[in-house]
Amino acid sequence: IIIWFLGIITPCFNYSFTNAIYPFQKQLYSTVCHQNINKTFTCNDLPFLVCARCTGIYAGALFFALSLIVYSKKIIVRTKYLILLSAPMLLDAILVNIGIYEYNKSISAFTGFLFGSTVFVYILSAVENLLYSKQKN
Repeated sequence: IIIWFLGIITPCFNYSFTNAIYPFQKQLYSTVCHQNINKTFTCNDLPFLVCARCTGIYAGALFFALSLIVYSKKIIVRTKYLILLSAPMLLDAILVNIGIYEYNKSISAFTGFLFGSTVFVYILSAVENLLYSKQKN
């Protein structure tokens, strides 16, 4: 997750190497995001490799992954948390698309962060369950 997130914020690193690989990274990240320039944070006059919402999603997943290293208590997976923390992102997307308010990168990043931190727990739980079931066999 750290490597993926560092790739997203590559424009913030002012190295000639990162400028050389930027076009290749942009193509790679285009498989997971629309990369609309108007919906993307910029750094050093270059857009991030994913939109603000996706940046928030990956930042949330990274934050929660790092939090689990420090706070190693077992997390209980409940669908109501996924629904509750996904709702702001869904509501934001709907309200922007029907014209209730204008797109806001900060709101999109924040709602993405909530979703990313929650969905990470579900992905982690699924991977752990898969590995545990393989270990039993």
